[in-house]
Amino acid sequence: MILNSLELASFRKFRDPLRIDGFSPGFNIVVEPNESGKSTLLEALRAAFFIRYSAKTELVRSFLPIGDDVAPRIAVEFEIAGQPWKLEKQFLKAPFVRLAGPSGRRESDAAEDALQELLGFERGNNRGSDPETRGPLGMLWVEQATALSVESPNRIVRDSVRGVLEAEVGAVTGGRRFDAIRANVETAYSAIRTPRSGQSRGELASAEARVAAASAARQQAEAVMREYDHALSELELARARLRIVERDLVDPETAEQRRMLAEQLKLAESATLRSTAAEAQFGQADEVAKTIAARIDRLEGSERRVEAAAAEVARLEAERDRTQDGADQAARNEQELRAALEAARSVREQREDALSRARDRIAAFAKIAGAGRAIATRRTLSDLEDREKLLQADVSAAIGDVEISALADLERAAIEARARFEAGTVKVDFDLADGVELRVDGNPSGAASIDVLSVTRLDIGEAGSVLIRPPQGGGRSIEAELSAAEDRLGAKLRSLGVVSHAMAVARNERSLAAMRELEALRVQISVACPGDPTIGLAPGADALRAFVATVGEQSVEAVAPNDDIDALEAVLGEAKLAEAEAAGRHEDSRLSLSKAESELAAAVAALGAAGREAEAAVAQLRAIAIDGDSAALETAFAEAQRDRAAKLDALEAARAGAKSFDANTLRRRIENLDRATSRTVEERVDLTGKIAALDSTITREGTAGPAGHVAETREEEEAAIAARDRLQREADILEVLRAALTNAANEASRTFLRPVTTRAMRYVERLFPGSDVTFDENLGLSSVARGGLDEASGDLSRGTQEQLAILTRLAFADLLLEDKAPVSLILDDPLVYSDDARLETMTDILQEASARMQVILLTCRSKAFRHVEANRIALQ
Repeated sequence: MILNSLELASFRKFRDPLRIDGFSPGFNIVVEPNESGKSTLLEALRAAFFIRYSAKTELVRSFLPIGDDVAPRIAVEFEIAGQPWKLEKQFLKAPFVRLAGPSGRRESDAAEDALQELLGFERGNNRGSDPETRGPLGMLWVEQATALSVESPNRIVRDSVRGVLEAEVGAVTGGRRFDAIRANVETAYSAIRTPRSGQSRGELASAEARVAAASAARQQAEAVMREYDHALSELELARARLRIVERDLVDPETAEQRRMLAEQLKLAESATLRSTAAEAQFGQADEVAKTIAARIDRLEGSERRVEAAAAEVARLEAERDRTQDGADQAARNEQELRAALEAARSVREQREDALSRARDRIAAFAKIAGAGRAIATRRTLSDLEDREKLLQADVSAAIGDVEISALADLERAAIEARARFEAGTVKVDFDLADGVELRVDGNPSGAASIDVLSVTRLDIGEAGSVLIRPPQGGGRSIEAELSAAEDRLGAKLRSLGVVSHAMAVARNERSLAAMRELEALRVQISVACPGDPTIGLAPGADALRAFVATVGEQSVEAVAPNDDIDALEAVLGEAKLAEAEAAGRHEDSRLSLSKAESELAAAVAALGAAGREAEAAVAQLRAIAIDGDSAALETAFAEAQRDRAAKLDALEAARAGAKSFDANTLRRRIENLDRATSRTVEERVDLTGKIAALDSTITREGTAGPAGHVAETREEEEAAIAARDRLQREADILEVLRAALTNAANEASRTFLRPVTTRAMRYVERLFPGSDVTFDENLGLSSVARGGLDEASGDLSRGTQEQLAILTRLAFADLLLEDKAPVSLILDDPLVYSDDARLETMTDILQEASARMQVILLTCRSKAFRHVEANRIALQ
């Protein structure tokens, strides 16, 4: 099978139509970055071939571009056995399918059925998740990451491969008796154990369940017995503990201890109240002393603030005067340098004007000279254009290939008609003596010869007559055919203006020669019109003609100016330097002036702030002086200090009295005594209930005879174990027999699978020299042996599993090719875990396989496959 083209529209990320063609029958590589849609192409192929057009599953709805409500459409052109086919399929909206090929065109379910028969797959579940029904292409079209594990081929492939193998090695050995014995053993084993996992079932499972039930019953009886014995001992302990608890509840020492602690708590609370009152009085006296001290501090601070504010005002007035002098000097400097800058700028402008006028004069002269060159070139161009017109006339007289071919066909038809006419007529020439009259069918004739198409009678004077009968089957139709062919040829020659096919061919040859000369002439014209940017003339003959038409064809003479541009530019440069120097000095003076003015403004602002601070300090001092002078405040402060000392002595005495008792400790001890009494009461209630429950348990269990029940359950358990052991021995014997039969079958299977192993080893040996592979009965790769170690395929590294998965697919593809099944290999982002050496070997193997089948590789790693010779396709 060979894919030729794929076309998508409204399919996932491909909202706009996308067509990919140019696939070769051999090795094809599609290299695009991640998320460019490579995997989507493979998904589209799977949808086109394996999902029915009428499906509306979640998978089919996922084909829609995000946010769009459209109809996904796919078209695939492919070949099978050299015959072309085209498949078109649309999903969801107005769904349809069309399959066109050598046997005609089919639609709807008929097209789906024909596609299944053509490619050898079965109808799946429309979810795209049934690999067993996809056939060879389902195994060989490998989506991303699928080849990272080695899997068995699907059922259809297994059946096809088995058919090839049976034709190659014959039927599997064993015979009916072997199969019957193996079936009976399997039936017997399956009755008591599951074939795959070996779990118990049937009688063995019942026996094991009986053993488990008997063991559980015995354990329960022993637990009841232990509970009965435990209840007896617990009852004695509970009764002894209850006697102790009741004695503790009536202890007189506990009541006396609680009474004494309560009295001590009352004394401690009284001492605490006295200490709290003394602490409040001391706090009040302390606050009075602190208030007076604060007033004294504020008065002294206000006096210092007034003095500092007056000194700061004097300092800032001197600073203001200094900055004012600096600002005045900076303003005078700025005015002088500004005048110097204006003078330098005026000199620079004068010199720029002189340079500009000189350049204008030179440009005007260049334009006049350029116009003269353009006029001379236009005169030269006229001769070339006259020749171009002649050649163009010869080129336009060319006759198309279609007309030449038609004329040749007509001329050939006329020649063939003339040949048929001459072959189907009888030509009669006459050489009569003088005076002999010739009559043709009774009519006089003076011709020297005639063409006879039908039975004709010739009367030759009095000498007699001749009857001519030409060959049958000709008749007048040959003459009519010749006339029609010559008329068509003449009409065609007249319409083309030639007299023969040879003349038409000669005219075409002249036209081709004129065309080649015309191309060379046009290149010559293009070279002759290079354009001139100094006069605004673009390249080309059209631009030259337009320019000359604008300025006229009369040459204009002009005298070249004698201006020294270099000298003028040098003088201008000196003027610019002088201006830049003046500008720099002026900018520095402007910045100095700005800085001086900023300093002056800051000094004025600081002086204003200092004045306001001095006024505020005086106002504050006046406000504080209202409360009294410093002498009165000192006297009040001394009195407050004495009162504070007296209150402090009273507070210390109250604290000393309160320390004699710890109220918190007394409360905690009383709470502990009350809590212990409460818990003792609760414990008496609990013990009373426990004793009643134990009495009830002993009474109930004692009547059931727990010791006898334990003996009965032990006997049942022993009987169940004996029955189970007998069935287990039977199952073990059957399992040994199954293994022996399986080994015999495996030996026959290895003979049967040898062709598969041989084909796979052709590839595996190149990647893993000295190794061997083994396939299971489902044709899945089960193990790889190398270096004396046999490894299960599932235990190999992911990279090795991926490489083996691709190689085994190639082996099955070779077998399917022998069965003439439609085969092509598509790998999506393969060999991601391969090192450089294995990658090179794998690509060599794939390249060799592409000589037998089409191989398409989708990858984002251009560097990894850059060395591979293949047809590279871009998603454009």
